[in-house]
Amino acid sequence: MQEGLILDNNILSYIEWRGDLSFSKSGFNEVDNLILSILAYFDFEDLIPTPENGEISLQEVARKYFGHRKLPVEPEKVGNNEKTLQWLLYAMSTSRRYKRMKLSAVVDVLDRENATQFYAVCIHINKNNAYLSFRGTDDNLAGWKEDFLLACIPEIPSQREALRYLERIAELYPLKRLMLGGHSKGGNLAVYAAANATEAIQSRIIDVWSNDGPGFQETMLNSEGYQRISSRIHHIVPKSSIVGMLLAHDENYKIVDSFQVGLLQHDGFSWSVSGNHFIEIDALTGESIKADHTIRNWLQALSQDERERFVDCFFDVLYASGATTLSEVRKDKLKALMTSLPHAREIPKDVREKIIEFLLMLRQIIRRLDIESKLEKMRIH
Repeated sequence: MQEGLILDNNILSYIEWRGDLSFSKSGFNEVDNLILSILAYFDFEDLIPTPENGEISLQEVARKYFGHRKLPVEPEKVGNNEKTLQWLLYAMSTSRRYKRMKLSAVVDVLDRENATQFYAVCIHINKNNAYLSFRGTDDNLAGWKEDFLLACIPEIPSQREALRYLERIAELYPLKRLMLGGHSKGGNLAVYAAANATEAIQSRIIDVWSNDGPGFQETMLNSEGYQRISSRIHHIVPKSSIVGMLLAHDENYKIVDSFQVGLLQHDGFSWSVSGNHFIEIDALTGESIKADHTIRNWLQALSQDERERFVDCFFDVLYASGATTLSEVRKDKLKALMTSLPHAREIPKDVREKIIEFLLMLRQIIRRLDIESKLEKMRIH
């Protein structure tokens, strides 16, 4: 690997250092969990069978995928992007630890009308254990609208999909012990599915991993199903977490170091690894705590009905700009939206004011995180 990647001590360097160790020699750990949760972001192009249509090894998936492409080059800049994900697949497929894993039962749902973005894949670690990997929010605005709806309604569409997926996998592979995990919204889906499963299915679940995933409304945390599974839930967040601190959580989360700054720490490729674990930090940064309090206070000031109206109107505005993905919502479009919103008569005045207030709040949070990150860099150097 290039020197920069080695010094970063992330999941890619972990594969290089420990990829020759089988799971019988070194058991499944929290770093393996993050790797498998991030693998769900990869565009496998129909190479993985759908449920009830068999399995394919990771090595064979890579052989077919790269069969008509150039082999990937180690990325100079690591991040959750196509080049880095290609390198992740290649590195896993050439390692003793991962290459013989089987993949199966891929499900992919994208429905703008019903604000649904769901993707899951079953990864067979060995003949006894499987990891259900739920994709987090990708670039589609439908998925981001779902994320916002987490604060408004008891259950979002992709959570229902996640529970159905768990039930289906449990039926397809009745003898396997199960692990569930995901990054970002995928972590939320993993926890939701595990907490709402039957006691029979819950008894087969070894661990549930939420990697910087948002939380839930309080009623979920107090439910019997959640309480039965709570001791097996692992919530991991980077030191400047924003997404992973949203809504209600148990307080037993693990805080890990990241070589990125501010909101970019949400990217799992930036989490610092030592040996077979993440480098743990004692506390969240001050700005992460402030941001959490700011967002919570803003949400608490709105009724459930006001929250739903805000989300619907906010995304109507984004779609009206011609965008269907987050990357299409460029800074110039956001600036134009901020300018035009006060005059958008089709949106009720109170909702317009809340949208503007929300955008200003986000801008302030991002600025504070950037300042904190710059000060931290100055202290280090």
